[in-house]
Amino acid sequence: MNETEVVRQLLGEAPLSRDQLPYSDEFAELKGKCESRLKRQFSDSQFWRLLVRVGKRGGLARGKSRRRRVPSPKLTTEQQLELLRLLPDGIGSRDQLPYTTEFDSIHRQFSKLTRTTFDKREFWRVLSRVAKKSRKPQPIFKTAPLGGLPADLVQYLELQNPWWSGNPTKPTQRYRRWAFAEVMQRLDGDLTPIVALRGPRQVGKTTIQEQVIEELLKLRGVNPARIFRLQFDEVPSLGSYSQPVLTLVRWYEENVLGETMNAVAQKGEPVYLLFDEVQNLKAWAPQLKTLVDHVAAKTLVTGSSALRIADGQDSLAGRIAMIELGPLRLTEVVGVRQLGDLRAFQSDTTLDAWTGRDFWLDLTSYATAQSKVLKKAFEAFSEVGGYPVCHKPGAEREVLGDLIRRTVVERTLIHDLKAGPQGRRRDRGVLEETFRRVCRYAGQGVRARIIKEEVAQVLGSGVRDKSVSDAIKFLDNSLLIHQVAPLEALTKRQAHPSKLCLCDHFVREAWLQEHIPLAPRLLATANESVSTAAGHMVESTVGYYLKGIPGADVSWFPSRKTEPEVDFVVTLGLQRIPIEVKYRRGKPHSRDLAGITSFCAQPKYNAPFGILITQELSGQLEENIVALPAYALFSLR
Repeated sequence: MNETEVVRQLLGEAPLSRDQLPYSDEFAELKGKCESRLKRQFSDSQFWRLLVRVGKRGGLARGKSRRRRVPSPKLTTEQQLELLRLLPDGIGSRDQLPYTTEFDSIHRQFSKLTRTTFDKREFWRVLSRVAKKSRKPQPIFKTAPLGGLPADLVQYLELQNPWWSGNPTKPTQRYRRWAFAEVMQRLDGDLTPIVALRGPRQVGKTTIQEQVIEELLKLRGVNPARIFRLQFDEVPSLGSYSQPVLTLVRWYEENVLGETMNAVAQKGEPVYLLFDEVQNLKAWAPQLKTLVDHVAAKTLVTGSSALRIADGQDSLAGRIAMIELGPLRLTEVVGVRQLGDLRAFQSDTTLDAWTGRDFWLDLTSYATAQSKVLKKAFEAFSEVGGYPVCHKPGAEREVLGDLIRRTVVERTLIHDLKAGPQGRRRDRGVLEETFRRVCRYAGQGVRARIIKEEVAQVLGSGVRDKSVSDAIKFLDNSLLIHQVAPLEALTKRQAHPSKLCLCDHFVREAWLQEHIPLAPRLLATANESVSTAAGHMVESTVGYYLKGIPGADVSWFPSRKTEPEVDFVVTLGLQRIPIEVKYRRGKPHSRDLAGITSFCAQPKYNAPFGILITQELSGQLEENIVALPAYALFSLR
């Protein structure tokens, strides 16, 4: 028998299929038999290439009934994507990898990036399975037809959608924020045809769009023609179109998809429309309403201007699901910085669980067990805040501060200046000075009149109360701040102002050039004024975080006659949870607990227990008070 016949016979007798042989005992046994029959020696690499060459010629007597199937380890979605990024050419190069230095290199990289400990056989099994999903998109055309559009606009559309031409997308951020899973779940569901992701600038909304496209192309094998992405803040040549969204979608149907979106949807292959900064267009909401009322498509809208995204929500009532994305939470800081392994805390828990005291006691236990990595993350958050760009390696604080000031604050103030009351252009000076005062008063309830007086001292007596009130409302709508209104209980309206909570303390530092640390270790030697400012900033951060929880109604409780103030009150259905922030070292005094104690003692408020946010104290203090370190609260997903 010649070499090919011997190998063909051995493969037919093997207890495993060829794909399952690399790095197994069966491979070594098979190689030994082959060497014995052919009277020659093979390296592992030479023998594998021989198996591949003979196996691809076909004609094997497989004896499938005798074959064992070796299960391969399961990978998370993130791990699958990490592997696909390491195999950009996909299945075409897979068979050339076993027993090569390239395989060993990919194995090491994958282990480092994903913190897995697969041996070579396990890694080959997952690589072999996942690599089949990595196929280069087949080009729809070399150059997109003009189809009645200007050439520069079509070129821009091609640049935004490189997969149409079979070209790769730009590398995406590896870490996926919590909102990514929420977006995919909403897109997969049929509750609403539009999913809107809103948030302040630079928190990762566009990145999530790019990650959605990566998953659709690489993991789900969606035909590239079924994905249309468009970023509206830089689109050329749109001024002449009365309905640009509908015009561009019609061009896409005729020139890229080649059939109607409804026809594709009837085959069970829906089109994905991804629009970034769509709110920059006039009358965008009515156009989207017309689109989704007549066309079956899965639509993702992202935008930095909550002001105009929120305005569009009224026109799209019943057709849009809103997701709000803020700065990084502590678990995300851990992931972005790769600070260590962090076990998730009840990640599938619903908001209803918050109404149980045991939930918060379990959270304290979790935070204690995970304190090493959580404290590391909180110190990083204390240093540079929660914007993703601030947690990239190597950047200096001064550079980051300048970047956040320009890309988060100034871009927001400049881009939305024209969206004032009755279409009037806002005064940039009033906006900037109002924001400066909001940064000073973050975490506190301050009347607009007081802010107006301080702004007028800088800009002159022409500053009106209404201009400052409108500026505060604008900052709230832009999600740079959240206003926390006073609790209206027992039908009694409150005359007190809203509490101003800033999106991120590093934004304050970038705007005011004043560093206030938040981590307990960094506050250990701080003077009283810095400690007080840190307390206000933690209170501000807690308020902004709570306001971003969907389904939670958040207010604060001003002091009344015999009832002390409570920093925040979270209302969930009929139950309320009072939350006090006492961010100082040591055990709290009885006066620190007075607000929660008094609030819980009133049956009318239906508050069986309260939460005390501290620097490090944790656990049950009294029957109705649970102490919780700030870093524990911010670790909640």
